[in-house]
Amino acid sequence: MQNKWFFLVFILVLSIPVFGQEKWPDSISSIRIDSIKISKNWRTKDKIIKSELGIKPGMKVNKVSLYEGITKIWNMGNFSNVEYQLDTLPDKRILLKVEAKDAFTIMPNLSFSGNKEDFNFTAGVIDNNFLGRNLRVGLNANFGTNGTDFSASLTIPRQLLYKNMSLNGSVIYGHNQQYRYEEGEKVSGIGYKKKQLSLGVANPWSQDFKYNFSPNFGISYFQHQTDSTLIDDNIPTVAPYKIDYLSVGFSESIGYIKRKRHQKDGYLISGSIGMGIGLNSESPEYMTLGLSAAYHKLFNKTIQFSTHFSTGYTTSDIPSLLFYKGNSSVKGIINGEISGKAYYTTYTGLHFTYLNLDWFALEQSFFVNWGNGSDDYMDLYTTKPLATVGSGITLNIPMIPWLGVKFYFTKTIDHDNWFSIDL
Repeated sequence: MQNKWFFLVFILVLSIPVFGQEKWPDSISSIRIDSIKISKNWRTKDKIIKSELGIKPGMKVNKVSLYEGITKIWNMGNFSNVEYQLDTLPDKRILLKVEAKDAFTIMPNLSFSGNKEDFNFTAGVIDNNFLGRNLRVGLNANFGTNGTDFSASLTIPRQLLYKNMSLNGSVIYGHNQQYRYEEGEKVSGIGYKKKQLSLGVANPWSQDFKYNFSPNFGISYFQHQTDSTLIDDNIPTVAPYKIDYLSVGFSESIGYIKRKRHQKDGYLISGSIGMGIGLNSESPEYMTLGLSAAYHKLFNKTIQFSTHFSTGYTTSDIPSLLFYKGNSSVKGIINGEISGKAYYTTYTGLHFTYLNLDWFALEQSFFVNWGNGSDDYMDLYTTKPLATVGSGITLNIPMIPWLGVKFYFTKTIDHDNWFSIDL
């Protein structure tokens, strides 16, 4: 009897519509929009929202084009709620009302992630909607088991540039210490000071709901100089070096992921290729390749299925240019347990949103997470990976999207790490 009741409740939950009731008249295929009114945007400028909406007074729209415009506003990530309403005025003109409720995007960036063996603490300030124009500005300091660095970043969004182009730049200065592991034990280490200046351009011909070839371009200068004092005593390290590089890269993606608060729906496949051009005799040229894929299915307001895969390869043998993956890639492992010239990581999970109010949201996930690293790419899939099963609990406030906490409880095969926290 209990099983029958459980099955009935499960079917009722699945029957809940994903995004609520539509406000489009069923008997009409297209509507001419005579005027547009934006409300609840106490911070974001009207023209920024209208730019994403893509609808101007006098245009004829259909249900699909209006839905796409509302989705693009959601995907800016600055709003706790976005709704629309079509009103017929006394003179028979049509008014489109868009309610875009601004979230608090100016944040003191105080965060902690990891556990006692592998952690990172960040202190700084970030504004994801600077001057109400969707500019992204950040100043941060990071302290953790794998190094300390200071960074500044700026992103100029497409709403302020030509077509869909966006620009981003960053400066990083600090030091890192990375270790490689075998069977949970450190076998080698590399410590180095670093500085980096980067610039990226997202191509102006990209489209949200229709694919066309539009690669992104990035260029950066960076320097690494080894410092053995950063490495634990009795850990083998490499001969000293100082490398200087100009790095250029291209990336391209197919697909589109729709975001509403913390929930996602859609797919995205991305590939990248990069080259490091050495600027001194200790800096041989190298290439990097990367591929990632993500798929999210939001069945209704409660249940979301998510899976993603990421892999990369570099031709460089320089230790500070290898891949080092940890808790952010596979929950419950220590940074460097997955390392080498090649890597892959995979995640699959079910996410249940029990509450999703303006001032409080509660989500729980159940997942399987695994990955591997090697200096030979083919060894990735012929050797035993590090695998984790676990559950995560997320508490956040949609009106203040940067305020939240995530608890992860994991069981990692042949590993004692079982808990991590993100604040």
